Amino acid sequence: MGLDTTHEAWHGPYSSFNQFRYWLANLIGISLNDYIGYNENGTKDLTSINHPLMPLFNHSDCDGKLTSDECKQIAEGIDSALKNTEPDEQPYSHYQEAITFRDGCLLAYSKNEEIEFH
Repeated sequence: MGLDTTHEAWHGPYSSFNQFRYWLANLIGISLNDYIGYNENGTKDLTSINHPLMPLFNHSDCDGKLTSDECKQIAEGIDSALKNTEPDEQPYSHYQEAITFRDGCLLAYSKNEEIEFH
């Protein structure tokens, strides 16, 4: 059992999705351990993150939806974050997960649809 989304954005364990978000946050200079909801000792509020990836960081890891506009914003945020790392063609790497998630977001946006988390 794990997290599945529409638009082929994500299919995998919840733990991998969480690691993926930590990886993206690190690429943009953020430690999610500092934030309430990611760490019991976190002191910062997620809404203080001023980056297009914020809707992804502030989203449930098991249910809910991302709006079409949030999908576009997240895709732009992923592209921005990936500029801070080297391309990686290894299967199941966070880099490849980012490409897949971005592509799912762009597909949803192109159809004016939401990504649903299950």
